[in-house]
Amino acid sequence: MRVRLAAVKLSIDRPRLALLLLAALLGVGIWAYRGVGDSLRELRATSMVTLLNTQIEALEQWIAEGRHEAEQLAADAELSATVGRLIRHGAGGEEGGRIIERVLQAAGGIGITAAHVIDGKGNVLASSDAARIGQTVTPDFFANLAPALAGRSIFIRPYRGGAMGINPLQLGSVWIAAPVRDARGKVLALLALGSPAAAGFADLFKAARPGSSGESFAFDADGWLVSESRHIEELRSRGLVAGASKGIAPLRLLVAQDDTARLTRLAATAIAARLGEESQRAGVLLDPYVGYLDREVIGAWRWLSELDLGVAVEMHAAEAYAPLRYLQIAFMVLLAMILLVWLSVFLPAETLDRLLRRKPGQQIGPYRVIRQIGAGAISNVYLAEHRLLKRPVALKVLKPQASSDEWIARFEREVQSTSLLRHPNTITIYEYGRGPNGLFYYAMEYLEGLSLADLVERYGPVPPARTAYILRQACASLWEAHSCGLVHRDIKPQNIMLCEISGERDVVKVLDFGLVKQVSGVATRDLTGSMRILGTPLYMSPERIRNPADADARADIYALGAVGFHLLTGRRLFETETEHDLTYHVLHEEPRLASDCSPFAVPAELDALIGRCLEKDPAARPQNIAEVAGALDALLVHAPWTRRQIDAWWEKNWVAADSPERRFSTTRY
Repeated sequence: MRVRLAAVKLSIDRPRLALLLLAALLGVGIWAYRGVGDSLRELRATSMVTLLNTQIEALEQWIAEGRHEAEQLAADAELSATVGRLIRHGAGGEEGGRIIERVLQAAGGIGITAAHVIDGKGNVLASSDAARIGQTVTPDFFANLAPALAGRSIFIRPYRGGAMGINPLQLGSVWIAAPVRDARGKVLALLALGSPAAAGFADLFKAARPGSSGESFAFDADGWLVSESRHIEELRSRGLVAGASKGIAPLRLLVAQDDTARLTRLAATAIAARLGEESQRAGVLLDPYVGYLDREVIGAWRWLSELDLGVAVEMHAAEAYAPLRYLQIAFMVLLAMILLVWLSVFLPAETLDRLLRRKPGQQIGPYRVIRQIGAGAISNVYLAEHRLLKRPVALKVLKPQASSDEWIARFEREVQSTSLLRHPNTITIYEYGRGPNGLFYYAMEYLEGLSLADLVERYGPVPPARTAYILRQACASLWEAHSCGLVHRDIKPQNIMLCEISGERDVVKVLDFGLVKQVSGVATRDLTGSMRILGTPLYMSPERIRNPADADARADIYALGAVGFHLLTGRRLFETETEHDLTYHVLHEEPRLASDCSPFAVPAELDALIGRCLEKDPAARPQNIAEVAGALDALLVHAPWTRRQIDAWWEKNWVAADSPERRFSTTRY
C-alpha cells in the first residue's frame, strides 16, 4: 500500500519538477545567450584590434626597413662625391646617370623602380627618368621633402593623381627620401626612391584578411583608398570602380544614404577624429554599419598622424557574428528538447548529469592552462600546470598567424639554444612540442618577480652596489652562453628578471633567447638575414645596426652596458623622439656618463666600466664577458650589496597577493 502511495506522489512531483527545470533552463539559456553575445563582441573587438595593431606594426616595420635602406644608400661615399660635382658643375651628365643606375641596382631587391637626386632648391640633379633632369619638383612635393633636407629620412605615402609628383611623379607611388651629406656631415641634397604603391605597399594589406570577407586597408583624409580593395573584382563587375586591371583603382569609401553618397561610418569617424587628441584617434565599431559594398560590416580603425592616413580592418557582420546564429539555433533546439521531456514527464539522470558537467581547462600537451600572463608579437605566455607532476610552468605558445617557416625556425632555435644552458641565472627549459591544432609551445620554469624594466619604472634608479650585483649575475649567464658559442643579441631590461626562488632573493634570470646566434659550429645560419634588424635598437650595438648578421659576444657586452646605464640613471641611453633618430645616435653620438645622470654617487670604476662597454668600436670594449665579471667582482669587494640590504628591500616591497603581477608595492628606495 505504501509503495503505491509513493508511486502516486512521485507521478505528481515529476511534472512539477520538469516544469521548474524548464523554467530554470529557459532563464539560464537567455542569460547564457546574452553572455555569449557580449563575450563574442568582446572577443571580436579584441581580435580586430589585435589584427589592426599587427597590420600597423607590419606597415611601420616596412617603412622603417625602407628608410634604413635609403639611409644606407644615401651614405655611399661615391654618391656624395658625385652629388657634390653635380651641384658645382650642373645637373645631368653621364656621371649622374651612372650613379643613379648604381642606386637602382643596389635597391632593386626592395622593389625600387625610380630614383631621383634633388638639391636644396628642389632641382632634379639626376634621375632614373632622363626627362626629369633639370626640372624643379612641385611645391607640394618639395614641402614634404623638408625633413629630409633637414637631415632625417622620410616616407611619403601614395597620393591620388600624382599630386605630390615631379611634374608629376608616377601615379600611385610611395617614396622614401634620405639626406645625402658631404664628408663634414652637411646635407648636400636628398636621394628619393620610389616604388609602385600597387606592389610592396599594397601587398602589406593583403596579408591581414580575416575570414572570407575581412580586409585591411589604408585611406586618406578625403576617404579615398590608397591600398587595394579585397573586393576589387566585384566592384568592377558592379561598375563601382573604373580603371585598368593593374594598379590601384580609384575607390572612395562611400555609401548611398537618402539619395546621396556619404562616407561610411568608419571613414567619417576616423577622418573627424584625426585632428583630435591622440587617445581619440582609434576606435572599434561593433554595431553593424553599411560599408562601401552596401553590406553591413564591423570594423576597427586608427589614424596615423605621422603618415596622414588611416588604417582599418573591416569584416562582414554576418560572418563576424555567425556563432550567434548557430547559438540561436542551438538554443531553440534545446528548448524543444526540454519541452518534449516535460511532456513525457521524464528526465533521465544521465541527461541531467550531462547538462551539469563542467568543461576542464584548456589542455596544451601535458599542461593545463590556468591563465594568460603575457603576450608578444609572435607568442603568448600562460601560467600552466603539468597534469601529472602538478608543477607550475610558464608556457610560451607560438601564435597561429606567426607560424611561418621563419618564425617556427626561430622558435625552435630559441628552445634548442636555451636548453643547452644550465646556469642558475639562465631560465630553465623543461620541454617542447605541439599542442592543439599543431600549435608550437615550450614549457619553462615559472618565475615570481619583476623585470629590470619594471624595477626601474616602479622604484626609480638602482643604487650602484645593487646594479653591480645584478650585472654580475647577468654576466654569469652570458659567460656560459658565450662559452657554448651562443650570442644572446637581445639583452635588455625586459629580458632580465629579478626573482625570489626558494627563499633566495635578488636572483637574476636571463630570458628570451629568441634572437640567439651561434657563432661557431655547423648551425651558423643567421635567420635575421632575410628579416632585416630584429631586436631593440636602444640596446643594440652599432655593428648590429650596420649589419644584423655581424654580432659576437661584444654585442652582448654593449647591451649589458646600456642596461647598467638604465639601472643607475632610470633614463634611456639616448633620449630621442623617433626610432630613426635613435639609430643615428647609436651609430654616431657618444653616450653620456652614468654619473652625470644618476642621483647616486656612482663609483668611478663602475662609471668607467659602463663607458667602456658602450664604446662604438667593439675593439675598445672589454673583449669578453669574463673581463666585465672580474671588474664587477672587484667593485663588489669594496661596495657590496649585502644580504641584509637584500632582505630589507624585499620585506619592504614584497606584498602578498593572489596574483604574482601584484606582488610588489610601489615604495621607492
